[in-house]
Amino acid sequence: MLRKIFVCLCCAGALMLAACNKKDAANIETLSQNEVYFFYQENCPHCHDAAAYIKEKHPDIKIKSLDIKMPGNKRMFQAAARTYKETLGAGTPLICFGKNHIMGWGADAPKQFDLFAKKYE
Repeated sequence: MLRKIFVCLCCAGALMLAACNKKDAANIETLSQNEVYFFYQENCPHCHDAAAYIKEKHPDIKIKSLDIKMPGNKRMFQAAARTYKETLGAGTPLICFGKNHIMGWGADAPKQFDLFAKKYE
């Protein structure tokens, strides 16, 4: 009888711990609408081009730079890609501005960045 009670208490504790961890993971994956996020990879030349442009043209904008090689950052990147419906072929850089985003860094990206960044400067 005591063994059954002990097993039930252990199971209840494990379920509570799992629920707490799931809640924390959800909080980690939530992006603030009031911040700019820059998801990058160290070996990505497009990420370096984007970072250089931002540093030169928008030196005062506050950006959260997140290397997607880090586990928590990778989860946030995946959640952001799902939010913007970019799950197929999601790549870096991914720059998030609330409801707007830029994925990749092509010819139109600087103009888009300038437009989206106005709200955050």
